[in-house]
Amino acid sequence: MNLEKALVWFRRDLRDYDHAALGAALSQARTVYCAFVFDSTILDALPSRCDRRVQFIHESLVELDSALRARGGGLIVRHGAAGELIPQLAGQLGVTAVFANRDYEPYAKLRDGMVTKTLQAAGIAFRLCKDQVIFDGDEVLTQGGKPFSVYTPYKNAWLKRLTAADHAPRTGTAGRLAGLALAGVPALPEIGFAKTDLATLDIHPGMSGGDSLWKNSGQAPSSATGNCATFRRPTRVHAFPCICVSVPFQFADWFVPHSNCRPTHG
Repeated sequence: MNLEKALVWFRRDLRDYDHAALGAALSQARTVYCAFVFDSTILDALPSRCDRRVQFIHESLVELDSALRARGGGLIVRHGAAGELIPQLAGQLGVTAVFANRDYEPYAKLRDGMVTKTLQAAGIAFRLCKDQVIFDGDEVLTQGGKPFSVYTPYKNAWLKRLTAADHAPRTGTAGRLAGLALAGVPALPEIGFAKTDLATLDIHPGMSGGDSLWKNSGQAPSSATGNCATFRRPTRVHAFPCICVSVPFQFADWFVPHSNCRPTHG
């Protein structure tokens, strides 16, 4: 354990188990803070202030905050430009490293590049972890060292490289969670959004929603057979070749219709 304090920046990975960045931070730092930013760069571009995806994320954050509080910590939630707020928060907390799970979207890569430069200028490390995939970057290449262009050879190389360690749960217990005094999830109106009819659609946000969906799918055996690696509860990646990630934030993109929503009161 070589760090005194670290910050974990949650993004599209709203769970407190099998979380690569959280596990790495708890393994390397004595004190670990957790944060999420409602990124105004993304939210301001949405056409409606009544968006089911935002409510889905909001309710997922409430559950995550509760889970972190049960472990002695809490979720620090901010609203604004994430590229600016994360370095500011890191400086305020006095951390020496920020951990986050790698994001492959174009905007996220640009944002993370900016955050890296700002943190480095302040003497703070930015450590990105592989979480939502089994392999990334140049980990699976042809014998000539190039990306595969044909699926079957890629699949065979992927499976040949796969070990139990690649899909083992990412955990860390050495450090302690902190930040309870700063934790809390703002209400939807505080970030400029209204409640929707999400509850009437039988869509359940958060970790509990992911667990329920996985258990009710009839595809949750507790053993590995053939080429499919499966787990007792939703984890980073369920199986190959289908990439199915049980992250609530990503579920929001996949199955929560976001248009033509009507606000509800209460």
